[in-house]
Amino acid sequence: MIVTLAGHVDHGKTSLVNALTGVNTDRLAEEQARGLTIDLGFAYIDGGEIGFVDVPGHQKFIHNMVAGVASDQFALLVIAADDGPMPQSKEHLEILSLVGVSKGIIAMTKCDRVSEDRLSTCEDEIRSLITDSFLQDAPILRTSVESPESIAHLLATIRAARQDTTIQNTRPFRLAIDRSFTVRGSGVVVTGTVHAGSVDTGAELFHWPSGKTARARGIRVQNTESERAVRGDRCALNISGLDLSDVGRGDWLTEVRGPTTTEITVELNVLSDFPRTIKQWTPAHIYHATSHATAHIALHSGSRMAPGQTRLVDLICDEPLTVCHGDNIIVRDHGLDTTLGGGRVVFASETKTARRRTPQRLAKLAAYNGKTPETVCAALLEAHTFSLPEFQAVWQMNDTQTEALLTAQGAIRLSDYAISKTSLGEFAKVIVDRITQHLKKDTSSRGLKVDAFKDIPGAVLNQVLSALVQGKRLTVFNGVYGLPSHQAELPEELKSIWTRAEQALNNTQPPSSGDLAKTWNQSQPAIQKSLKELAHRGYLIQIADHRFYLPDVLNNIAVEVVTMASQAPFTVREFRDATGIGRNVAIDILEYFDAKGFTRRDGNHRKLLRDQL
Repeated sequence: MIVTLAGHVDHGKTSLVNALTGVNTDRLAEEQARGLTIDLGFAYIDGGEIGFVDVPGHQKFIHNMVAGVASDQFALLVIAADDGPMPQSKEHLEILSLVGVSKGIIAMTKCDRVSEDRLSTCEDEIRSLITDSFLQDAPILRTSVESPESIAHLLATIRAARQDTTIQNTRPFRLAIDRSFTVRGSGVVVTGTVHAGSVDTGAELFHWPSGKTARARGIRVQNTESERAVRGDRCALNISGLDLSDVGRGDWLTEVRGPTTTEITVELNVLSDFPRTIKQWTPAHIYHATSHATAHIALHSGSRMAPGQTRLVDLICDEPLTVCHGDNIIVRDHGLDTTLGGGRVVFASETKTARRRTPQRLAKLAAYNGKTPETVCAALLEAHTFSLPEFQAVWQMNDTQTEALLTAQGAIRLSDYAISKTSLGEFAKVIVDRITQHLKKDTSSRGLKVDAFKDIPGAVLNQVLSALVQGKRLTVFNGVYGLPSHQAELPEELKSIWTRAEQALNNTQPPSSGDLAKTWNQSQPAIQKSLKELAHRGYLIQIADHRFYLPDVLNNIAVEVVTMASQAPFTVREFRDATGIGRNVAIDILEYFDAKGFTRRDGNHRKLLRDQL
C-alpha cells in the first residue's frame, strides 16, 4: 500500500514519516538546510508492503506535490493542531479528490503543544474541512512525534487499512517517471508510480517523448527486488536502451505507444469556491501524473463556466502530452496560482480539431464520456459508425481486445471503422432508396456517383456499395451506381451523338473533341457540350479538357498499367511504347490516373497505388 501524505507547509509531514519509518525523506541538501520539503520523498516499512510518499506542502512546490499522487494511493492528511486547517490543507484535499484518491485518514500533529480545548476546536475545524469529501467519515488521530504511543496507534491504523493490491490490470503497462539517475554497475534507473497494467523483468517498453524502446533489466517494488510490478506500485526500473539524458520527470514508459496530443477533452469539474467564472480561452497549468503543460481552456458551449459546474471542455496545450481515457488531470489557474479544478480524460486525438462545436463532434465526445470501453462502444455505435484507430488509442486496446469487444457488441470492422450490423442494413437501404428516387425523377440517368452519398463515412460507403453490387441489388458502370431493373434512355438529342461517339472513340487513342468536330463538320463547342453530358451520365470518361474515353477502353489500359507496374515503376516513355499511344495522350491518361489515386508520380516514374482504377 502506498500512503501519500498531504498538508500545509510546516505541519510536520516529514517528521511524521521519520517517526513512522525512521527515514528522513528530505534527501536534498537544500531541503535539510531550509527544513522545507521541496521534492518528493519516499520511505518503506514492513518489507516494502507499505510505502510513504512525502510531498511538499509549500504553494511554490504544488507541481511536485501533484507528481506524487495517484488514484490508487491511501491519503494521510496532516494538519497541525496549533494552526488547524490552512490554505494548502484545503488545496491538497481538493487535489487528492480530483486525482481520484478515495480512502485515507487524518493525522492531527503537534498535539503536545496545545491545550485540550484547542485540540477539540481543531477537530471541529477539520470536520468542517472534510465535510462532503472522501475523508468525511475518516478517523482523526491525535499524534505527536514526542509521543511513541500516538505514533504506534497511527501506524496500527495504517496497517489495518492496508488495501488489497489485486487491482484490475486489463490495460497495458504505464509508468509515470518522477526520478531518474544512474547506479554504478547497473546503468540508468527510473522511478515512478505504475498507473496501469503490469511489467515483468525483460519486458520491452516504449519511452515517451523520445519514442525510443527500452528493456526492463531489473525491477524494485516498494524498495524490494521483484520480478513484477503492477498498478498502484511504487516502482524502480533498471533500464537499458536509454541514456540518462533521455529521461526525466514527466516522461512515461509504456507497453504500447500512446497517443501524443496537444488537444485533450476532459470532463472538467470547477471547484465550487473558485473565485471567478471560467472564460473562453482561459490560460491554465495542466498537471497529468508527473507531466506538466501550459494550456488554454476551450469551452464547448457559451462563453463562461461558473464555479461548481462540471462540463466537457477542450484543453489546448502548448506542449504535447500523452493521455488515456479515464486519466485524471489537475487544472490550476495561470494568473491566480491556485487550483481551478480537475477533470477526467474523455478523448484525445493526434489530429487537430478544426471546428470544435459542430453537432457531430459534440455527439461523439458525449458518447466517449463513458466509464468503460463497452459503454463507450455502445454509445458510438448508436451514431452508426466510429473510427477504430481513435478508439484503440484512447483506450490503449490491441486488435484482439477490440475484435472481442466488437463481437460482443454485435458490430463488425470495415477497414478503419466499426459499425453495427443494424446500421449497415440501414445504410444499404438509404443508398438503394436514394438511387431509386433519383431514377424516378430522371429516367434518362443511369444512377448516382459516390458523391451523392457524402453523408455516409467513406470506408463504410465503399464496403456497402461493394456488397450491394456483389448481391446484385445494384449495378455499377463507370463509377455510376444504378438499379439492375433500370434501363436508361438518352434524350433524342444525345442518342445520335452517342451512336457515332461510341464507334469513333472505340480506340486506345481516340480522337479529341476537336477532331470529331472536323470529321462530323459540326462546331466544337456543341460537340464538347454533348460529350460532357454523356460523361456526366456515365457513358464516357473525360480524362482531359478535349479528351474522352469509353469506360471499357480506359479500364483495359488500366489493366496494362497494373501489369507494367507489377514489374517496376515505369516512365511515360515506357508506357507510350507498351501501349502505342502518343506521348501527349499518354501524359493525359497518366495524369488522370494520378488524380484518381490509381498511380502516383515519383520523379520521372509512376508507382501503382491500387490494383483497380
